[in-house]
Amino acid sequence: MKLFQIIASAQSSRAFFNMGQAFGFGDELMAQTVRYFIPPMAKAIEKRAQTPEGLLSVLEFLGSRRYDRFLDDPRIFGHAQVLKEGERVLDYLFVREARIKKIIENRAKVLPIEASALEMMLPYIAVMVIGAIEVKTRRPLGVIWHRITKGASDDRALANPYLALVQYLKKQERDQKDQRHRRLFAFLGVGSSAAPAPAPALPEPALEAPALFQSA
Repeated sequence: MKLFQIIASAQSSRAFFNMGQAFGFGDELMAQTVRYFIPPMAKAIEKRAQTPEGLLSVLEFLGSRRYDRFLDDPRIFGHAQVLKEGERVLDYLFVREARIKKIIENRAKVLPIEASALEMMLPYIAVMVIGAIEVKTRRPLGVIWHRITKGASDDRALANPYLALVQYLKKQERDQKDQRHRRLFAFLGVGSSAAPAPAPALPEPALEAPALFQSA
């Protein structure tokens, strides 16, 4: 399911109506506004997830909050805590304030809404978009985690597969570094020559998470 459809079905399919009530606009205009802001946010997440370090960062970020719960709460619009969370999302996605302002200015050119009003809405839109990304990815990543652990996973890890996968990937990287060090020491003749060679690692299920963060 696309991110826009996930957001549209949130709050008993009244997310855009509730947003319009909070900001004084019609639900169709709110739907159009959200649709226009999804691509740069989704693209920012997708771009980060293309590198191993970026993927870890994205997984850690998604695992730090339950934005999907914010998404389904009709009281989020105008709520101070949600505003702070939305600002946190924007800082993570775009880093530079100038980038955020540029996005707002570009959308203000094609929407019948002043840039100042769009700026007020944007943190809440950011929370909804990240919430939709969680809805889209939580279950598939849970399936990947279940395969990795061969079914030996606790409920907490399945509920938050993001952080479980972060721990797994970090451990995998440490193990690979240890193996590289052992090979280097053996090449240099360091250590006991009688030490047995490490057994070859069994293949693990591939983690192709970046495809999950595509904006489509």
